[in-house]
Amino acid sequence: MKWKTKDADVFLKSGEYVDSLLIPLTPVSFTQDFKSSVTMAEYTELLCGEMERQLHGRLFLAPNFTYVKSEPAIERLTSFIEHVTNSGHFKHIFLMTSDVYWKEFEQRLSGQLFWVPALPLDNMDENYKLEVVKEQVKPLFQLIFNDWQRSINS
Repeated sequence: MKWKTKDADVFLKSGEYVDSLLIPLTPVSFTQDFKSSVTMAEYTELLCGEMERQLHGRLFLAPNFTYVKSEPAIERLTSFIEHVTNSGHFKHIFLMTSDVYWKEFEQRLSGQLFWVPALPLDNMDENYKLEVVKEQVKPLFQLIFNDWQRSINS
């Protein structure tokens, strides 16, 4: 499910089945890191889109959490995750990024961080790009399924 009105309506009617939230972490920079930021954002969005497509009905895709690369964003993200947790809707929170910045804070985050280095996709054929993305998300699905299984067993 995506951050769209029609999906929000479905979520409100059957939200007990949608217990997982995926938050894309998207850096923004208009300085020397501009192209790198765009590449990371594009790649993260493709991965998140594929994950939402395959886990539709169980996973809700949050809007991008954007942040300026040169400023610390951990406090804002922590506050956002706290808001999500307090809503009572989601038992599982996953964060997706291509920015290695977040690895430093992984232990402080309430949620499972998926860091996948961005691949330059700008010159790839569309069909090949989709195949690459599908291959990249396979191990992430296993991590999500493991998290779901731990929750059932505890």
